[in-house]
Amino acid sequence: MSKKYGRHVRGGAPEVKKFDMLRPGIPQDGVLSRIVYGGSTIRRVMHHGVIRKVRMEGVKPPYILLCNHNAFYDFYVMNSAIFPARGIFPAAVDDFIGREEILRHLGGLPKRKYTSDVSMLRSCKKALADGLIFGIYAEARYSLCGVTEVIPAAVAQLVKHQKVPVVTLTCRGHHIYDPFWGDHSLARKLQMPRVEADMTLAFTTEELKEADVEEIDAKLQALLYNDDFRWQHANHVRLAYKKRAEGLHKVLYQCPHCGREYRMRSKEDKIYCENCGKSWRLTEYGELKALTGKTEFRFPTDWYAWEREQVKKEVCSGNYRFVAPVHVNDLPNAKGFVRLGKGTLVHDMDGFHLHGTRDYNGLPFSMEIKAAGQYAVHVEYAYRFGQHQDCIDLNTLEDTWYVFPEGGDFSVTKVSLATEEIYNEIWRRREAAKKARKAKAENETQEGET
Repeated sequence: MSKKYGRHVRGGAPEVKKFDMLRPGIPQDGVLSRIVYGGSTIRRVMHHGVIRKVRMEGVKPPYILLCNHNAFYDFYVMNSAIFPARGIFPAAVDDFIGREEILRHLGGLPKRKYTSDVSMLRSCKKALADGLIFGIYAEARYSLCGVTEVIPAAVAQLVKHQKVPVVTLTCRGHHIYDPFWGDHSLARKLQMPRVEADMTLAFTTEELKEADVEEIDAKLQALLYNDDFRWQHANHVRLAYKKRAEGLHKVLYQCPHCGREYRMRSKEDKIYCENCGKSWRLTEYGELKALTGKTEFRFPTDWYAWEREQVKKEVCSGNYRFVAPVHVNDLPNAKGFVRLGKGTLVHDMDGFHLHGTRDYNGLPFSMEIKAAGQYAVHVEYAYRFGQHQDCIDLNTLEDTWYVFPEGGDFSVTKVSLATEEIYNEIWRRREAAKKARKAKAENETQEGET
């Protein structure tokens, strides 16, 4: 791979061979699963981790396992919780770089994020028919701020029709230990704050028959909900690491004091605004405290929720639009990325519009993703495969492109929030229009009868 473009990224001609997305899943290899279980158990003990099991007496595969997703550490707890049972587990295609066969023999199944992939449904049915667990990280990405992200109603629709029990695994404390935005140094990892998880039989087969999709969705949302900062404070879990706030400005990009975006910075245990100078300290127990003046938000998750409301206002008023020059890396297969070229990314109420020119031969490339079919988008902070820049992960059934905006006045967090709020607004408008048409038709019918 070329040093010019970063780790696992090369220039030159595109790869012809792509990921085989139709290749059947491989149940976890017995020997490998034992090795992983041993390592996972050691990690869990080091964190004084506890797995509480609720209604799990006598529950055996096949069943669907739904997990929340805060950090890579989730995988250790999941393996420790299900052993000695085996399963199939969809995972993002970039997880397979340089280790495809190992991951496949550990039950991994490559998935392009936020695509409607019928083959995944077939894989689910086959895994369950073979007496295995089919495990899904329902948020389809790490939580950006330690609070449960969007879980689509499609998850409830999926489990309703599979005729097997549904189990949830909700982990707490993993974002505190290894936040998606944070400093991932060994010094932080050696802090080893305690963690815990609840493994719950959400629905028996009989209970699924009786429940409608809305009831299933509501229960799954409640069981999988987690707010790590509130959990940390309520349970008095101490994180003494001095640089515990470094990177938090990636998520908390807008100042609640002056309202300015993209001027937040962080250092050691503090997050501050370069525009107005206000600073907040992240305490050892997960609270925010302003160094001067009032503390606008007690927890980072409250700040994050406020940012979502600001984005929602932009979307609903029609003022949201993001345009940036970008460079793009294509991930065709597990060998790694290929530098695609430079272009322009536009994100608006219609969706994502990406157009550029290939480095390899000067020909144009483009990707269009309609907003009505994109309920969320995956983003990365200081992405490890490349040159440690923030990026947006765009996918179709055929391609995975990592898009790196250039310049300083942007936040991929805002793009993520906007994607969700645009989707919500589109479907709110469609539902309102549908109700209006129905009401009009009923009125016309009544007038005709009179």
